[in-house]
Amino acid sequence: MKNTSVEMVKEVILEVMAENGLNPVPLEGETHILRDTGLDSLGLAIVVVKLEEKTNKDPFEAGFVTFNTIDELAALYDA
Repeated sequence: MKNTSVEMVKEVILEVMAENGLNPVPLEGETHILRDTGLDSLGLAIVVVKLEEKTNKDPFEAGFVTFNTIDELAALYDA
């Protein structure tokens, strides 16, 4: 299941990057989302909203959880 979440997160990040005119970059589980993709905090927020729409899951319902990498974000949707 984890691999599926990682792939879903990668797909959404690439989609938001394209919407923001950013060139795609290779994405791995350890990719730091803000530092390595060119997305800013608003772009990251859009990624989270799109993930919530795809999964019908709000991993931040009980409060914000810190994450930096694709693996860390994907793990929030595996829990």
